[in-house]
This record gives sequence, C-alpha cells and structure tokens, in this order.
Amino acid sequence: MLVNWYEKRKRDLPWRKTRDPYAIWVSEVMLQQTQVKTVLGYYERWMQRFPSVKALAAAEDADVLHAWQGLGYYSRARRLLAGARAVAERHGGKLPRDVEALLALPGIGPYSAGAIASIAFGLPEPIVDGNVVRVLCRIFALTGDPAKAPLKQRLWQLARELVPADQPSEFNQSLMELGATICAPTSPRCPECPVAKQCGALAQGLERELPQLAKRKAPTEVRTAAAYVRRGDRVLLQQLPADAPRWAGLWVLPFSELSAKETPALGAARALSEMGLKASAGATLRDARHTITRFRITLNVVECALAPRARGGTFFAKSEVASLALPSIHSKLIAALW
Repeated sequence: MLVNWYEKRKRDLPWRKTRDPYAIWVSEVMLQQTQVKTVLGYYERWMQRFPSVKALAAAEDADVLHAWQGLGYYSRARRLLAGARAVAERHGGKLPRDVEALLALPGIGPYSAGAIASIAFGLPEPIVDGNVVRVLCRIFALTGDPAKAPLKQRLWQLARELVPADQPSEFNQSLMELGATICAPTSPRCPECPVAKQCGALAQGLERELPQLAKRKAPTEVRTAAAYVRRGDRVLLQQLPADAPRWAGLWVLPFSELSAKETPALGAARALSEMGLKASAGATLRDARHTITRFRITLNVVECALAPRARGGTFFAKSEVASLALPSIHSKLIAALW
C-alpha cells in the first residue's frame, strides 16, 4: 500500500533516476540538515564537477569546499572527500556492496550505509532518518525520546523488520517520502496518508504530540567582528586552519569573537594583530546575523586601514575571490561591500 502510494506520488528528484551508489551517497549527505529545494542545484553541479568517486578522490580540498559553498555544515564535504579517497584506495574507486565495508569508510554511518545498500544495491537494509523516525513513532504510537536509548534502538529494529527483501529501495524511500510530504512535524496531513488506518498515534489523538523530541536549547548568542581591508581593488582574506572549530579550511574576512565589553572596532583590530598586521579600525560598514548549529552569530564588519609600513596578508581581486571557498555569510558581505 505504502509503496504503491510512493510510486504514484513521489517527487521527481534527480537522485531517484539512478542506481549509481556514488550519486546516491552524495545526495544523502547533501540532504542531511538541508532542504530538498536547496540541494537540487548543488547536486546537479556537484555531479557535473565530480561525476565519480575517482574524480572526487583526486580533487583538491579547496575545490571540494568551493563546490560545497553555500550548503553549510562543511564537515559533510570533508567527510565525503575522505570517504571517496578511502574508496579509491581500498576498493578501486567502487563503493562496496557489503554493509560492514561501507561502515568502515570515513563519513559513512548506519544511515548512509543503509541508503547506499538498499537504494543502490537492492539489499534489505534499514534507513532511519528524521522523517522515518516521525513516521514510525506515529504509526506504532511510540513514546519517549527517539534520540536516546532504548527507543533509538527500537526504531532501528522496527525499520529492519519492516524493510521487504523484494523492494527495499522503494519501501525505504516511501517511508522517507511520507515523512517529508504528508507526516509533517507540526501539521500532519492525516486525511491524505495512505497508512492512516494503521496509525496508532492518529487513533489515540497523539499525531501532533509524537514523536516526543527533546526541546531544543535556545541558541547561544555570539558577537564577532571582521576586518575589511582593501588594497586598491583587492581585499584581505585569511584562510582558517584545518582544525578551526568553525569554517575549517575556508577563506574569511579576518575576524575574532568579541568579549563582553569589547567593541567591534577593537575586535577587528585584534583579528588583524593576531595575523601580525598593525591597523587602525574605523566605522562599522555592515552588520549580519546568521545561525550555525546552536550558535546565533552577530557579525560586524569594520573598515580597517593597515599601518603605512605594514606588510603581509593575502589580498585577492574580485575575480579571484569567486574561485575561493568562503562561508556564505562572508561571501555575501564581501559582494555587498565591493
């Protein structure tokens, strides 16, 4: 019943037109914490630029991060690259069919392994993502926090028991599609649901109360200041180290996190000082706010001038900036200020 509904109502998405395990892997990684409408363009461009595991494995880190620019959560791109290089080294550039071998690769957890195994290889392996969690909690009227044991293990067990041997790809995708389009978090469209008669939550009037997710903590407010320094038609940028806690390996306007009483001007000058550059800070040019995981960040961009004899730093022309991997917030600010 559910699979029949899926075949008739499924959205026309590019990754559903292939059984290429690499393409399916890429799509599932991109879809983590990102809406489908956002992923569509990125997926098409990515597959053109890196059409195979071997192509991705041979790519430079900077090129991969640049292709990911704007999708956020850049650690996903780095894990995907690390996984591709491992596949090239261990499996000749072809993703293995064996689930244990998939799980042994960097960046592939139970969800990605289940998606690749069931959708690409037709193996009866379960997939449990946020949409599946919601569907199963409602159908079986399961209470408790699905992110914690024992309910988390119970959901994986249920998913494994339910996936059929003859149509694992279609079944797993139908569960995800149901959660994405009908069994919505706050406003489930129960009259349109193909399994409404089997739904325990609906029968008990709990469809809007399940799953019992833990309340999210309010984001931590973080104040930052960035230095905007021009030298002719070139702008000063800084590449963050590979172990940076945020935006690792990306190019940014030099910035620092502000202390409680520190002004944006002082923070911007300090960011430059930490690069070995003496500068004076002027007026704030732009303010921006953005959220990364559990942090709500305010970014003040301050116009700064280097001391007359200051040397060092890396300056880029507008055409060069376009080829660098920058966080979207920094890219937008630079474009607005140029």
